[in-house]
Amino acid sequence: MSASSVIVSKASNEDEKEALNKVPPHQNSEVPDGGFGWFVVVACFIYNFSSWGANSSYAIFIEHYISDDTFKDGSSLNFAAIGGLTFGTGFMFAPIITWIHRRFGPQIVIGMGIIFQGTAFMLAAYSKYIWQLYLTQGVLLSFGLASLFIPSITLIPFWFLRKRALAMGLATSGSGIGGIIFNLATEKIIQVRSVKWALIIQFIICLVLNSIALMLTRTPGSTGSKKTKASIQLFDKQLFSTVGFWLLLGWVSFTMFGYVIVLFSLSDFTVSLGYSSRQGSYVTCMISVGWTVGRPIIGYLSDRFGALTVGFLVHLILAILCWAMWIPCQNLATAIAFALLQGLLMGTIWTTLGSVTARVVGLQKMSIAFGTVWMFMAAFGISAPIIGLELVPSENSPQGPSYTKTAIFSGFGYFGAALCLWILRGYIAARDTVAKSSKEDANELSYRAEPLKVINGMFQFRNLPKKI
Repeated sequence: MSASSVIVSKASNEDEKEALNKVPPHQNSEVPDGGFGWFVVVACFIYNFSSWGANSSYAIFIEHYISDDTFKDGSSLNFAAIGGLTFGTGFMFAPIITWIHRRFGPQIVIGMGIIFQGTAFMLAAYSKYIWQLYLTQGVLLSFGLASLFIPSITLIPFWFLRKRALAMGLATSGSGIGGIIFNLATEKIIQVRSVKWALIIQFIICLVLNSIALMLTRTPGSTGSKKTKASIQLFDKQLFSTVGFWLLLGWVSFTMFGYVIVLFSLSDFTVSLGYSSRQGSYVTCMISVGWTVGRPIIGYLSDRFGALTVGFLVHLILAILCWAMWIPCQNLATAIAFALLQGLLMGTIWTTLGSVTARVVGLQKMSIAFGTVWMFMAAFGISAPIIGLELVPSENSPQGPSYTKTAIFSGFGYFGAALCLWILRGYIAARDTVAKSSKEDANELSYRAEPLKVINGMFQFRNLPKKI
C-alpha cells in the first residue's frame, strides 16, 4: 500500500498532486508491513510503558498527598486539577509538537520528551508547595508525555498495513504492563521510603528505558532523524469541512469523559468504600492488567473485523459496565472485577486511533489531523477529572452511593463515543461506495456521502466495499 496512492475527484486532482509533492520521501514508499517495524513496535511499547504506564500511578500519589497532608495548601480539587493538567496540557500544543516532528524527525521530539519527563519527576520530588506541583507533576510532565506519545503513535501506521491494529495493540499494551509495575512499586516504595524516593526511582527507570527506545526509533526509508523541507500545515480547511473528521473528534472527546474519570477515580472510590489506599492501588492495578491483555486482543479483532466496527461495540459495552457494575458496587471484589473489565476494553482508543484516523483522512494528512485530535483530547482530558470529582457529593450526603453521578456521567461519555463511531462507520461505508477504491488509507476526503447511504451503512455488516 502506497501512502501516495490517493483517490480524488477531478475537481481536486491538481490540489492533491501538489500536496503529494510535499509528502516526505519515507511516506511515499511502500508500507513494509513488518521488518524493522517490529523493533519500532518494541520502542513504542517502551514509550507507553514509561509514559502512560508511569502516569497511571498518579492515583497512588493523590491518596498519599491527601492522607499524609504533604501539601498544606492542597485539596482534592487541586490534585484532580493537576491530574487533568498532566493528561492534557502538552496535547494543547500538539500542532507545534507535530511541526517539530515533521521538520526535524521523531527522535528530536522524543528526546525533548525524555528531558521534560525526567526534569518533571526530579523537581516534583523536591516540591514543597502546591503551585510547584502544578508546574512539575502537572504542566512539565504533561509536555514530556505529549512529546513522547505524539510522535510514537504516528510511527506504526507507516510500518504496518494488514497487521496495523495488532501492532498498535502490542505497542500500547506497554502502558498496561507499566501500570501494573508502577502502581504496585510506587505504593511499596512510598511505604518503605517516601513519595520523594518514588518519584526519583520513576525518573531513573523512565530515563534508561526511553533512551533505549530512542535508539530503536526509525521511520521507513530513514536511518535516523532526517530533516525534511516539506512545508508544514497546522490547519487544514478540507479536514474541518468533512463530517467524518468531526465524528472522529467527537469520538475522542466523549471517550475522555469515560476513560480519564474511570482511571483517576477508582482508587479513591475504593477508599470511599472503607478500604485502604493499598487496596485502592490493587483496583487501579487491575485496570493495567486489563490494558495488557485487552489491547493486543482488540488490535487483532480490529484487523479482522474492522476498527470502527469493533470500536463501536466496545464503547457501548463500556457504557453498560459503568451503569450496571459501578453504580451498585459496594465491595472490593466488584470493584476489582469492574476495573479488570474496564481495563480490557477502555484502551481501545489507543489501539485503534491510528487506524481509524488513517481510514478517515488518509496517511497523507495524518500528522495534520492528529494535531487537532490531540487538542480536542487535551481540552476534554483536562476537564474530565475535575468534573468527576465535582460530581461526588459530600460524605454525609443522603443521595445514595457517593460515586453514582460520576458513574452515570462516565457511562454517557462512553455512550456518546459509541454513537460517534456508529455514525462514522456508516459515513465511511457510504463514502467507500462512492470512491470505489481498494486502497484503505487513500485520501477520500473530497468525496461526499449521502445521508440515506450513511444510515444504510450504519446497519450494513456484509458485502462492504472495504473493511471498516
